[in-house]
Amino acid sequence: MLYLCIVLILFLVFIARIAYIMLIENEKGKEYRDPAVASSVIRGEIIDRNGNVLANQTRQWALYFRLSAIDDITKAAVLVSPYIDMSVDEIISQAQKYTTYALIKNRMTMEEAERLKEAVRNAGMQNEIVVESRSARSYSSLFHACQLIGFVNAEGVGSEGIEYAYDDILSPYPGLDEDVTYGADVHLTLDLDVQYLVDVEVQNIAYDHDPDYIMALVADASTGDILAMSSYPWYDLNYYGSSSGDERMNRTLAYNYEPGSVFKVFTLAKCMDEGIDTSTPFICDGSETFTVGDSTFTINCHSAHGAVDARNMISLSCNGAIASWCLQLSDEDFYNYLRLLGFGTRPDLELGGITSGYLSRPGNWSSRSKATIAFGQEISVNALQIVQAATAIANNGVMNSLRIVDRITDHDGNIIDTGDAYNSKPVMTSRTANEIISYMETAVKEGTAKKAAVKNVDVRAKTGTAEIINPESGSYEDGTNLASTLAIAGDYIVYFAISAPKGNSVWGADIAAPACGNVIAGLVRQGKIRASDQNVIQLN
Repeated sequence: MLYLCIVLILFLVFIARIAYIMLIENEKGKEYRDPAVASSVIRGEIIDRNGNVLANQTRQWALYFRLSAIDDITKAAVLVSPYIDMSVDEIISQAQKYTTYALIKNRMTMEEAERLKEAVRNAGMQNEIVVESRSARSYSSLFHACQLIGFVNAEGVGSEGIEYAYDDILSPYPGLDEDVTYGADVHLTLDLDVQYLVDVEVQNIAYDHDPDYIMALVADASTGDILAMSSYPWYDLNYYGSSSGDERMNRTLAYNYEPGSVFKVFTLAKCMDEGIDTSTPFICDGSETFTVGDSTFTINCHSAHGAVDARNMISLSCNGAIASWCLQLSDEDFYNYLRLLGFGTRPDLELGGITSGYLSRPGNWSSRSKATIAFGQEISVNALQIVQAATAIANNGVMNSLRIVDRITDHDGNIIDTGDAYNSKPVMTSRTANEIISYMETAVKEGTAKKAAVKNVDVRAKTGTAEIINPESGSYEDGTNLASTLAIAGDYIVYFAISAPKGNSVWGADIAAPACGNVIAGLVRQGKIRASDQNVIQLN
């Protein structure tokens, strides 16, 4: 009997609880209001350092055919053809790519769309032919810095470049209690005026020498700010769907290559800081045989340079001299120094596709590895690493990390993030850096970099022509060349690297050096570099 009473009491408690939830709690639930979620998200803009908008959201119009509603596709094509700059056959061919809803023409202007809509209304074909407005991404920079900026795909998701790396910042989740959510704006260190200068030279090199690839960078050594970044071949961001993977690859970040003689400036800096005697001339007869341990090997130069000290090693680009001095360094010291400069490590930028290059540990070196690394072989780098290391030479021995994002602001212009970190560290003595600057100036005045000269401007440069190994044969002999030049003028670093140039020359002195000089002349015209008489600044 007691057991039954307990069960009955528990049952009554249970029924009372259910009643409470249904009558009281449910009544409270009626008072709860779901927070309003923004009905749309406006993607933030990508902006250069001068306020030029490189990517923004716009309204665009597109023409569609409802194929299931069209009885006569030719009639529809004839109607729209005069308004969209497509022939009847092109329209029909485009429509045949779809089964139900066919995109015929994209990115129409508002004026084009209005004229077309009127023609469709007059023909009474509004059910069959649709002119639709939608939000789209517009890129005013076209192909300039295209791989850096990246693009937004058909689903509105950032794909590649800044659009991808900062997708969640540019296009956040819809906010609560607001009609529209605005993404943040990403302000780049990029200077579109400088980018134009670089791309003109890239286009000229492509036309004259038909290379496989071109990489070019301009940076401010005092801040690490990247002012221009070009990777050729390129494409128009507004028509990314027509681009190839080859065109979309940003080779300034992703392409690894042996840098060649440009690398000698970094090797020389270490030798000088370690007290290696680089003032007593090395006698270059065009070929030098070295003995390391039980092994012997030969280093060749392109010609016999005679008596070579540090200055004319840079000016004449002597392999034998720099190999001789570098062999006096310990393996570990040289390796650790190259790592300090950033070689073999990934540059610290919030971008996808950046490689680390390749620098093997000394335990894996052959007897000749150190000597050949000294002049830019047996090491692979990317263009970012070369320019970042060069900031130390231009900046009294202090290396500044490269930056591409300057700041991030909200829709009202308030700074919410300061962008890429500014990091600096001494990697060589100021005396060494300044002496190498002097040697590079000699190379412009009387050495291999003469074609980088700009009248009344102190230009310092080092040229390079590296052999590219044929990946199939593993041989340099049947490979191609990489022509490059690293130039410094004021606080500006200009770097061009051209892979597999064709034509009457493959030398960096003939191909890359003039491009560097022309960019520097342009920087003078833009007022970024001072010259004693700006009226005489001419293109080479």
